[in-house]
Amino acid sequence: MKFFTGDEAGLIKEISITPSTSQKQEISSQLSHTIKTWDKIDRNKGIQLMYQADILGEKNQIIVARKNGIIQILDPNKDGKVYKEFIEEQINVNNDGKRDARFVGLFANKNTLVTCTDKGIVRYQPILEDNSSSMNKTITLTSDLSRLRVHPKENHIFSCGGKERELSVWDANVWQENNNKDKKKAKIGLLWSAKNENDFLDLRVPVWITDLQFLNDVDTTKLVIGSKYHQIRIYDTKAKRRPVQDFNIGANPVVSLIVGRNSNEIIFSDTIGSVSSVDIRTGKILGRYKGFTGAVTDIAIDKKSTSLVTVGLDRFLRVHEMNATRKLTHKIYLKQRQTCVLVDSSEDEINHSNENNDSEEDEEELWGNMEEIKPKKKIKNS
Repeated sequence: MKFFTGDEAGLIKEISITPSTSQKQEISSQLSHTIKTWDKIDRNKGIQLMYQADILGEKNQIIVARKNGIIQILDPNKDGKVYKEFIEEQINVNNDGKRDARFVGLFANKNTLVTCTDKGIVRYQPILEDNSSSMNKTITLTSDLSRLRVHPKENHIFSCGGKERELSVWDANVWQENNNKDKKKAKIGLLWSAKNENDFLDLRVPVWITDLQFLNDVDTTKLVIGSKYHQIRIYDTKAKRRPVQDFNIGANPVVSLIVGRNSNEIIFSDTIGSVSSVDIRTGKILGRYKGFTGAVTDIAIDKKSTSLVTVGLDRFLRVHEMNATRKLTHKIYLKQRQTCVLVDSSEDEINHSNENNDSEEDEEELWGNMEEIKPKKKIKNS
């Protein structure tokens, strides 16, 4: 198994784990691992987001977005050699040394780089300047965004949300600048936007999306979000604007979430170091992963070994089995507070099409059996 991590100090680490041939395997003691460190410590270059993609014929390149506004494409086969570098000019240093913006979205495909900041600036730009076939567009959305995700197959479709910013889905292909004062006409490219769900007293619920995911690679209409107010909400853009499922889980803000072994399972972390698996059909907690001593900042799945990989503020990388036991198998100290983790996709090349075909009936059953949330009756004032 091989993983890449990013941390607050600007370091990228390549961790390779070799299982012991011994039948009795204890955590760490029966496992050998190697750690390669790229770059030097510089907190102004802290890693905010990471992504892996095949770019311009080169497989499994690492893309990192740094605190100082620099986006780099690194070659893991050459110990992190910088292949290409971009600068997000919107991220500047204030007089007090703080940055006035941060990255909340990062994506790349074979010839296009996509970035987004919390100020609502979304950029589609060609990796090579002379590539006329690649999209070159800057999209201005609202500020206070917390997360943006690009659909893994339909790369022109993206979704975003944040602090008092409801979930919305956009099409970059049809978006264009429009200075018309009519707000409805100004939202060219907006495919869908969510409508908030009031509580049982018909009072407004505050909105603060912290993470989101498309539920599968073939459908752009089904999404899941986690919120600062410990909510997990499921949306079907073809059905309605309000969530088709809305669960309050625990009492702590959601930090990150990911789709589990199938689209019925979501795995999420919160601010107190709890990592849980939830069934989105019922809202039931399927189980919890244990052994954390601080907030888990990022989650990934090694589909080849069916393992859950996490990093967090306690400076450890952990690997758990994704079976009924959820056993902790690997625990590696990485010295710095971790922000991102990637599973090396070169070791995770599996055919997803068969999985999609096998789960098609289950997915149709899921959305067909979901109970529609009916509008609540307003309480009359006496």
